[in-house]
Amino acid sequence: MSASGVSRRRFLGALPLTVLAGPSVLSAVPSGAPPAWGALFPAPPGEGAFGDQETTKLGFSQEFTDEEAAAVAASPIAGIIVGLNGLGYPCSEMMLLAALRRFELSEDHLDAAAVFGGGIGKRDLCGFLSGGLMAIGITAGDMYSDRSQLHTVGRKASNAYWDWWLTRGDLHCMGPLTTHENPEEFTRMAQRAAVKLEEVLGVLVDGGYEAVGTAG
Repeated sequence: MSASGVSRRRFLGALPLTVLAGPSVLSAVPSGAPPAWGALFPAPPGEGAFGDQETTKLGFSQEFTDEEAAAVAASPIAGIIVGLNGLGYPCSEMMLLAALRRFELSEDHLDAAAVFGGGIGKRDLCGFLSGGLMAIGITAGDMYSDRSQLHTVGRKASNAYWDWWLTRGDLHCMGPLTTHENPEEFTRMAQRAAVKLEEVLGVLVDGGYEAVGTAG
């Protein structure tokens, strides 16, 4: 894919379009706490996005299945995001930067994610989700110059990531089923999201969303 720059207008226009590691990988995780963004932001609101339905969701930070461990071992983006942990990046920047490096896109886009850490600083939309959506918009913008096509394909890709997220847990930073109690849980959540994003971006890069039905 070309690593050509994407204008701010193209990137911002794409944004609204609206598994993971075995023990050997986790052993490489820094022993310190996850990025210390949590103390900067207020507590998440109420019951989160799902009300009484949180218990039916899969969650993000539990132990990996054998299938998930195999998926992360084969995932470049899962390895990249582990290496970013503990370097001072909020979750939104970790996810976006891992995707930019994986797909050889300009890291000049990273500043766009700077204010999205800690759920946009308000324990709102999780940074791993918002950073992933930014990566989808940038990748789609790098591929399509026609805005109608950019919007249509980008919407399909972002819907795929968003809908998967809703099967796992709450939308909020540190909300129900997005909370993590230690570095290992934080890493598993990061890698679950990273592997799914890599899957979505792979389909996007291969043109797979052009053949999917109309955008929602």
